[in-house]
Amino acid sequence: MSKNLINALQIDHNSVKFITAQEIEIANQGSILQVLGMTEKKGKWNIDNHIDKDLLASYIKSSHLENERLAGQKITNTLVSVNKEITSKYITQELFLNNIEITEEHIKSFYNSKEFIDLYESSKIPIHTLPISYKIDEKKIISDPIGLTAQLLTVKWHVISISKNQLKEINELLDASDLHMKQCVLAPYASSLAAINEMESSIGVICLDLNYYKTEVTIIIDDQLVFFDSSDIGLKYVNRDLQSILNISEEDSNSLRLKWFSDSGSKNLDETQTRIKDIIACRMEEIIELVFSKLKISKYYDLANSHIVLTGEGAKYFNTLELATKIFKTKNIRIGAPHKIHGLKTLIDNPNNSTCMGMLNYALSTEFQYDVKNETNKKDSVLSMLYNFFKAI
Repeated sequence: MSKNLINALQIDHNSVKFITAQEIEIANQGSILQVLGMTEKKGKWNIDNHIDKDLLASYIKSSHLENERLAGQKITNTLVSVNKEITSKYITQELFLNNIEITEEHIKSFYNSKEFIDLYESSKIPIHTLPISYKIDEKKIISDPIGLTAQLLTVKWHVISISKNQLKEINELLDASDLHMKQCVLAPYASSLAAINEMESSIGVICLDLNYYKTEVTIIIDDQLVFFDSSDIGLKYVNRDLQSILNISEEDSNSLRLKWFSDSGSKNLDETQTRIKDIIACRMEEIIELVFSKLKISKYYDLANSHIVLTGEGAKYFNTLELATKIFKTKNIRIGAPHKIHGLKTLIDNPNNSTCMGMLNYALSTEFQYDVKNETNKKDSVLSMLYNFFKAI
């Protein structure tokens, strides 16, 4: 008997991660995910922003085949994370209801509206379309309008889009491995889904995803992604500082960063060791301060700044919590940890795997992606697939 598998593919600058999990129903607990395995491949297919697509496709295929071996069955589909060429926009929809009771169908009517259909006429394609606030008539914003009566319902939508060319390139890479894309997922959004808990998601939380090539931030309020931003300033700049100041090779600078990212002891350090730790600390503080300055611009910051969650490779730096606490001036800061996901502890508890873990959570809470009844041998066009996905929500 085949297992109900959920797969997620994360393609970074020069790294591919392919994770496969099995959905398991637990009595009185609902669904959990058991990770069967994750394959990670690192290579040099992205040099000076020139991508060797054939080499990248070979790494994806290799990871795909390895996960099929781990799962013991054929894998035909996967979620895919994206973190470049992203645009974010807000659309306000007004529904004149003549004082009738609001239903879920009123909210879903957006997917049949001209505003939504027009999104597909541009060079971009929406991957997430999220209702982030509701207003009844001219009264204050409410979190849930279902069951209330109104003359006018105003819904604010947050639309996350990527370029159609990028979507085409992703599908070409997957075709080479006989894989079908079920859905694109914004990488920092996935990381937040892996890291935050239900309480934080409901009342408001900021998630900082501190990665090697990027630093990304999301704000979740009322269980919806209301804001995200990113910067190309990441941990690579720690390496560059070490390389420049100490006059060492790129490889040696990375080794030093990894060695001193964990607190290897602060006593009896020589001058060079102290200098290394100071360089790392100064650059990490600058990275977090940059995120803070971006967040302060968002009108959602004051609604969510009481809880901060850290993910990504930078979350493993021994002093990250102390630095973030000083900069954000709040004590409710923690390292994110996946929930409802079981498996090898070193894999699950590694904040560097948050994006993969979050895509699993995303799939678990979005039944359409992995509804067996929707499986077909016929490959729909990507645009049709995404359009029908939103309509089926």
